[in-house]
Amino acid sequence: MFSEANPGASRRVDLDVPGSYEGWDPKGMLGFARDFPEQVKEAAQIGREFAPPKAFQGARNAILSGMGGSAVAGDFLARLCEHRLAMPFFVNRSYHVPAFVGRDTLFVASSHSGDTEETLAAASTALRRGARILCIATGGKLQEFAGRHRRRNVAFLQIPRHDPDMPPRAALGYSLIPLVRVFEVLGLCHGAGRQIGEAISLLEHLRDRVHEGVPSDHNRAKQLASALLGRIPWVQGTVGIMGAAAYRWRTQFNENSKMLAYSSEYPELNHNEVIGWEKAEQYRDVIEVVMLRSPSDYWKVRARVDITKRKLISPKTRVHLVEAEGGSPLAQLLWTVYLGDWVSLYLALLNGVDPASIDSINILKADLATIQRPRQ
Repeated sequence: MFSEANPGASRRVDLDVPGSYEGWDPKGMLGFARDFPEQVKEAAQIGREFAPPKAFQGARNAILSGMGGSAVAGDFLARLCEHRLAMPFFVNRSYHVPAFVGRDTLFVASSHSGDTEETLAAASTALRRGARILCIATGGKLQEFAGRHRRRNVAFLQIPRHDPDMPPRAALGYSLIPLVRVFEVLGLCHGAGRQIGEAISLLEHLRDRVHEGVPSDHNRAKQLASALLGRIPWVQGTVGIMGAAAYRWRTQFNENSKMLAYSSEYPELNHNEVIGWEKAEQYRDVIEVVMLRSPSDYWKVRARVDITKRKLISPKTRVHLVEAEGGSPLAQLLWTVYLGDWVSLYLALLNGVDPASIDSINILKADLATIQRPRQ
């Protein structure tokens, strides 16, 4: 399970020989992955200790506004609660907010740094409309915003930043688990908190099976990373939590592995994208399919996955089936996401890239900072 490193890298990578990629993870992304089960434990305690204001009771709709890894927590929360939540829940990735946001809205502004400009702009609009606002961040301008407006039904839930090198995508436990607890306390997602214990146990067990010291012959994450090297992953998830997990796999391939990737969801992909395989022979050496599914999937959806795999995807294209472990939705979701995180990190090493670097995003932010608002 090795590769020739990308142009510019100086040596061959063997995932079973840590010395072969020593120095290529200067920010410690592998360490953040190893510590993820402990992060979830700490995040659960943070959620238990936070008491949401009474004013947050009785909201008629909810929205989480965030970008990148912070918004993914909203995707997960929405999918986890969709069969229990008796009101609309919307995930917003924009400077603006939907027209329905108002006094009856529970508005969650999520930003790991607290300085995400789109989230700050959206929170300001929500404040003007009288929404009940929960800010979740490590600090930054969002904490200052909450402090200035605490008399206007604005609360702040602080999450830790133990390591300044930890990027938002490595802090998923902190951005998601306290919100699971808050939604349970508010009566919006009954029983979700009880699933955390099972999730932690499964994460610890999975870590024992996929960490760097486990040889490739017995390491599913290393095997998948090696299979996806040099390909474009198409990650397919079944509707619900696995669809959200597929999107997370895709963005982790983008940011950690510095690879293009594609994600979609059953059954919707059977109504459009699957037709593309009719003329896809020229892509068979480029695309690698990863199918994510849950034991809890609706039987018709499972049948669609099986038929698509057997008959509708090019027989010359490799398909990797990942079946989530765990009994509860939260456990299945986090198990699947955690496996994908390890795969993306191993792919980064095989690609000879620093999994933490986000040079393109930093260039974009620097250029945006120099642009003045056009005069009306």
